[in-house]
Amino acid sequence: MLHFAGKTDVGSRGGENEDSIGWDEERKLWFVADGMGGHVNGRMASETASKSLLESAPDKTTEEQIVGAHEAIIAAADKDQSLSGMGSTIVVAKLADNLAEISWVGDSRAYLWRKRGLSQISRDHSFHELLRAQNILTEEQIRADPRGNLVTQTLGLGDPMPSITDVSLRYGDWILLCSDGLNGELEDSQIAAILASSENVQTAVDELVDAAITNGGRDNTSVIIIEYKDAKGLGHLWRIMDARWWPFVVGPVLAILFALILWAVK
Repeated sequence: MLHFAGKTDVGSRGGENEDSIGWDEERKLWFVADGMGGHVNGRMASETASKSLLESAPDKTTEEQIVGAHEAIIAAADKDQSLSGMGSTIVVAKLADNLAEISWVGDSRAYLWRKRGLSQISRDHSFHELLRAQNILTEEQIRADPRGNLVTQTLGLGDPMPSITDVSLRYGDWILLCSDGLNGELEDSQIAAILASSENVQTAVDELVDAAITNGGRDNTSVIIIEYKDAKGLGHLWRIMDARWWPFVVGPVLAILFALILWAVK
């Protein structure tokens, strides 16, 4: 069983919302796209990527679908020179059984929320991520660097190569997809605190977007959260059970077995 919620907001900057979010429940596909190239061009780029993904053949791989979105943006710009230079980031989650395939181009992100712990799945195609890899500057210095909006890969420009990784899901996991309007305003610790206090994915999405706007809202903000609740029997329940509960389960079971053995030998 899957529950999800999504929201996009223009933020405090005004003008067009250059973000697009979308999903196909039947294909178990969700995505966030963040357009660039000016208000109108950015909106057109992300909407073109969104339309391409939703209309792509279901038998294509996610990588092929993302490349198709890239080609669709180029084709749209070729037809209308006023759209020249537009581009978009993309982050996609595609679920199959207990596996989440996460694919991305640019700096829109995917996170995993598991057992009240937040971890970043994707790694930005950005100048900031290059600085992190060099391990020279602190995270505070990197966040303050004015080149934070520079991405190294973009749909519609150059020859992007989608990054892809798989995540094995456990009961209760949340997959969070977002544009940089969220992590640009909130640190990961702030995102985690909001998730920890949220009763469900809809509340979490609403509070994350509100918090990003409250912290400045200098960019469009988009968030999708997918909750994974597929259970695979008692074995699965045992795997996801917090270790601190094991003594309370193992102890009574062993006591019952010991009592049965004593009864049998009498």
